[in-house]
Amino acid sequence: MDKFNCPVAKKCSGCQLSNLSYEQQLEWKQKDVTGLLGNYGEVSRIIPMEPPCGYRCKVQAVFRSDRSGKIISGVYQSSRNGIVGIDRCMVNDPRADEIIVGIRELMKSFKIRPWDPGTDRGFIKHVLVRIGKNTGEILLTIVGASSMFPKKRDFTAALVKRFPSIKTVTFSVNRSPDFLTLGDHAEVLFGNGFIIDEICGKKFRISPQSFYQVNPVQAERLYDFAIKSAKLTKNDTLLDAYSGTGTIGIIASGHVKAVQGIEYNSAAVRDAVQNCRLNGIDRNVAFNRGDAGEYLRERAKNGVHFDAVIMDPARAGADKQFLRAMSVIKPERVVYISCNPVTLARDLRTLTKNYDVECIQPFDMFPFTRHVECVVSMSRKAE
Repeated sequence: MDKFNCPVAKKCSGCQLSNLSYEQQLEWKQKDVTGLLGNYGEVSRIIPMEPPCGYRCKVQAVFRSDRSGKIISGVYQSSRNGIVGIDRCMVNDPRADEIIVGIRELMKSFKIRPWDPGTDRGFIKHVLVRIGKNTGEILLTIVGASSMFPKKRDFTAALVKRFPSIKTVTFSVNRSPDFLTLGDHAEVLFGNGFIIDEICGKKFRISPQSFYQVNPVQAERLYDFAIKSAKLTKNDTLLDAYSGTGTIGIIASGHVKAVQGIEYNSAAVRDAVQNCRLNGIDRNVAFNRGDAGEYLRERAKNGVHFDAVIMDPARAGADKQFLRAMSVIKPERVVYISCNPVTLARDLRTLTKNYDVECIQPFDMFPFTRHVECVVSMSRKAE
């Protein structure tokens, strides 16, 4: 694929590698991962995203009036307290961009103004569009500066009529100066307040605040690879560490005797429990709320054993307490999913004292950006 000449690349700065062809981007990421992880084993060729455009199924857009009073929408620039106007972004699912442009046009028809941070007047701050890639269901969240949404029922009806693929519309109030924050409560204006998507044959509920992979197409490939790398058996007990909304544990549940998940975010745990019920698999899967390190330390103290661990921590990586407890529990197999090869390299220094690295597989989850995901599979060293 040739270079994609984005007209706002320099202003937006969201796609740091947009000046490179896709093949050059893959080489850049391959070199970056090899430089960080090559000491631990051979780094396999990065798995590309095909096609590399239109992969983002979670899209946010800020609204503002320009100097002439025209409503524009696009990407927020915190450094300039302004926005970069965008009608079509190469990494967004085009359905999201179409809805955002449509909202802009309806705002004009309904005489609804975007919020102005200088005067604290106007109403709409930003919108969030979430798309179920495999189901086609669309969730739209409108974020306003106050609870007084003018003509909200008529506006919602016109929006859904124009875009019948929208399954639900919610409204959230954000009174803070921050543009991209969702309020604590979402009022359902249309539908049931959530959508369903499918990944690896399982169903997942997506609400405005839910964590769900931005690129579910590539995530499906990554999860499938990670679960196969764990070499799970029907007699295994699996620990899904940093389990989020339960995606990995639920997908893996049919391969093992039992799954225990641990996640700090209470809202994510609630989503995980709902996702279990949605798939009818709550008998051999349980999700726990707490710190992963403390959870594993307590299990180690009580002599609990896990045959395999699949861990998917945030960019900061695993905490030291968790890694120390791993050396006590000593699962036979560990699969580490990482969105930050720098902290992955740091954690591998500890893990490789007890584990042999079998495979290092990068995935291009976010084309045109510097971000890269990696799956590292390990087996316990013979004692």
